[in-house]
Amino acid sequence: MSEEYGLTKIDQKNFVYSLITKLRGKEMPVFLCVGSDKFVSDSLAPIVAEMLTKKYNIPAYVYGGLDYNINALNLTSAINYIETVHPYAPIVLIDATLGENVGKIVLGTGGLAGMGKVMPIKKIGDISILGVVGKNYKNFDLNSTRLKLVVSQANFIAQAVAFVCKQLAQEKENRLSNLYKLQNSTN
Repeated sequence: MSEEYGLTKIDQKNFVYSLITKLRGKEMPVFLCVGSDKFVSDSLAPIVAEMLTKKYNIPAYVYGGLDYNINALNLTSAINYIETVHPYAPIVLIDATLGENVGKIVLGTGGLAGMGKVMPIKKIGDISILGVVGKNYKNFDLNSTRLKLVVSQANFIAQAVAFVCKQLAQEKENRLSNLYKLQNSTN
């Protein structure tokens, strides 16, 4: 099931609530940011990765970025590595997509990555965060997407994910603190 969000503050709050609900009670998620900085329309996830690691310094692992793009050529090895190193962590796929509702952010269960002509659409991860960057038509020009749209979507996603990760980390710290207090009170 997928949920669509606009780029308003109210939509962002609803997005945060939905994402935190999907992740609460699990290991800290791993974020797999799939895309390339070679084309504006495909640069959403690498930009989000940069924001998550450099601007927000989130307490979670982020794979992909402007320095190291994860794309059709290295996606399989990236997934194999993540599943080996983080076997219990939910994988959240962040990617750009084409669709009718340009500008929307789509939050879904079960990640899907579309690799265009190189690799067919494939299920990856547990949750997907997709930014609709262009209309889905046969001759879509990869450079026809406005950078302003991609950056606006990246800001929306990065702010929301950073808030969710910090909230999850705080909840985990509170649980551990309560457990510690409980153990000490029984001794």
